[in-house]
Amino acid sequence: MRVYVAIETFQGIVNDAKVFMTEESATGAEKIWLQEQGITHQDARNCKADDGTSFFVRECELKP
Repeated sequence: MRVYVAIETFQGIVNDAKVFMTEESATGAEKIWLQEQGITHQDARNCKADDGTSFFVRECELKP
């Protein structure tokens, strides 16, 4: 089974991690995070990332 892991970092430290069953749910969580952070374009996202604040989604295999 494939799952989608969403990781949020704050100042370079993992702030939150969530697992989603669908890609749509994970990207929806990413959109909410972007709105909460006031990020409306890629340059603003890159500036946040330079300070260690980021949100990313990775697809991975669910292991028993």
